[in-house]
Amino acid sequence: MRKLYSFSFLLFVSFIFAISYHALRLTFEYNEDKLQMVRYEEVYYRDGDKIVFVKVPKKVIWVKLGERYYIGEGTTLKLSPPIKDLEDIFYQYLSYHKISDDFDGEITISEKTFNIKAEKRNGFITKIARKFHSVLTEMQYIYLPDNKTFENVLSEFKFVDKSDFPMKIYNILNLFLWFDAKISGNDLEIFAIDKEGLEVELTLSKEKGTYKIDNFYLTIKKASEETRKEIENEVRDNN
Repeated sequence: MRKLYSFSFLLFVSFIFAISYHALRLTFEYNEDKLQMVRYEEVYYRDGDKIVFVKVPKKVIWVKLGERYYIGEGTTLKLSPPIKDLEDIFYQYLSYHKISDDFDGEITISEKTFNIKAEKRNGFITKIARKFHSVLTEMQYIYLPDNKTFENVLSEFKFVDKSDFPMKIYNILNLFLWFDAKISGNDLEIFAIDKEGLEVELTLSKEKGTYKIDNFYLTIKKASEETRKEIENEVRDNN
């Protein structure tokens, strides 16, 4: 597959220290140029981990700690499927394709199914935009002084690792750049984009399927050969 990467550098930089920030983020989603959604949130970020306070359209808190995600509306947060915002998608794509994230300026990624454009100033992302089919999602950052440390904010919450789904399901979902899910009868239909920018379709059922994962059955309806192997390896992993 032909991949296009476009760079416009103001200054090339290299970081030897950990990255952390405190910011407000505004996310706008357009469908065929019509505004469909606005999200307003406050974020505490440290070395890939983050605490996100969504304030609009609905108050909710989600936290990313390593490969685990938690969500809730109060101080007790429960284990959740992967929650990946545009920032996560962008950096995961760069990491997978071994593209340096040490830049100031703009970078545009063009795949068959989507485009992503990111702007960085003084080492910090200022805007990320993704075009996927007819939907344009744009995230803008407003950086704030650190009024609390990441550890102090994190200490306000209790994390519950129990879940209705086995961890293997979460690990499989974490293979993708992003995914959407919808209920179809008694099944859960999952539509995803893998790290190569290709579409993936899965079905999760309690009644039938190709692969048994605890009390669930997983069926791969559409996936590239490489992504199919990754999913199958995760299913067979005994850890």
